[in-house]
Amino acid sequence: MDESIEKEMNLLFSNFWITKEQSKEDYYLLKRNQEKIKNFLSRTLGNKLIVHDRFVKLEKIPSMPNKKLAVSTFIEQMDYVMLFLMLLFLEDKTRGEKFILSSLIEYIRNTAITLELEHIPDWKNPNNRRSLLRVIDYLLQKSVITLRDTDSKNFQDTAEADALYEATGLANYLLPSFDYGIFHNETPEDFLKQEWANQDEAKGDVRKYKVYRNLIYLPVVMRSEISFSEEDYLKKMHKVIEKELQEKIGMETEITRNMYMVFVNENSVQKNYFPNAKNMSDLVLIMNQKLLEYQQDKQIVVDEYECFRLTYEEFEYILKNMREEEKRYFSKGILDMGISKFKEDIMEFMSDYHFIKLEKDGILIYPSISRFIGKTEKMIESTKEQLELEGVS
Repeated sequence: MDESIEKEMNLLFSNFWITKEQSKEDYYLLKRNQEKIKNFLSRTLGNKLIVHDRFVKLEKIPSMPNKKLAVSTFIEQMDYVMLFLMLLFLEDKTRGEKFILSSLIEYIRNTAITLELEHIPDWKNPNNRRSLLRVIDYLLQKSVITLRDTDSKNFQDTAEADALYEATGLANYLLPSFDYGIFHNETPEDFLKQEWANQDEAKGDVRKYKVYRNLIYLPVVMRSEISFSEEDYLKKMHKVIEKELQEKIGMETEITRNMYMVFVNENSVQKNYFPNAKNMSDLVLIMNQKLLEYQQDKQIVVDEYECFRLTYEEFEYILKNMREEEKRYFSKGILDMGISKFKEDIMEFMSDYHFIKLEKDGILIYPSISRFIGKTEKMIESTKEQLELEGVS
């Protein structure tokens, strides 16, 4: 295990980047072992490792679109428009250069007009102000800017509010660098196609990189979602894959007939892994168990990929019963939600982690639900009575 780079890769997988200013010890650990890391990446993922004098960053380019790699705090298209306009504003700002919010919003609006964008920000519109604030919060969290001073007014409440920010000089490194023109790309798939331009995706390193990227960057890989050549590589090289991931980065690989996934050491679990500390994570474990029970009770036949389908009405019926029967596992906030909002949130959560796929005519249930289930304990009457006597609800 002296060749293990488990700690280093866990840092890279779980962070956008590691800056010397904020995490000096981790930064120098990665810089010292950059050759080991690059060797591992060249054999597996093929992603680029950027070692800068101020940060280390793994450019996590997946092999298929993955919502988990999006900006989780962004909720609408305007957020991304604002992000790119703000990065244009910061492009020529040197490290330590200060700017005020009022100059930023003027620049964003004028640039949107000059570029003839479909949506021109209107700072009297609270939604547009909130969109910009989400971008500012994101860039603060990524250390691209820092807040130096603010007045008593809040930009969320009024466009007259102002604040003083400072550029850190990292703005130009936030986005991935591309070796090709991207101006004609319209979808995530367009970017991924150009990643392998002029290469045979069914052979050699490309096929290998796609297999490893699926395993590392996706919660679960379904056989129905990959190409024949990728499936063939998994079948032939699964022992090599298992050995590489276990010895180098401490990941356990599970490869079954219809799905492939990796598990991490409990000490490496991050907030975006599954299961995690969120109450929704616990509820999904319970829901997975309820879905399996429903499938068995109704004798629903699975397809060749071990999947089965439910209508949206059936899913809601199971969800309602689960919420009624297992109330003690629900946080107050989720209990207070209407059933429609709760259904929307849990379906999105389960879809993100590849437990279900939302389709036009129903919901496809993946076999991954059987790997993550939560069996609840039934309260015996004597215990229930004692709890009531003690005044515990």
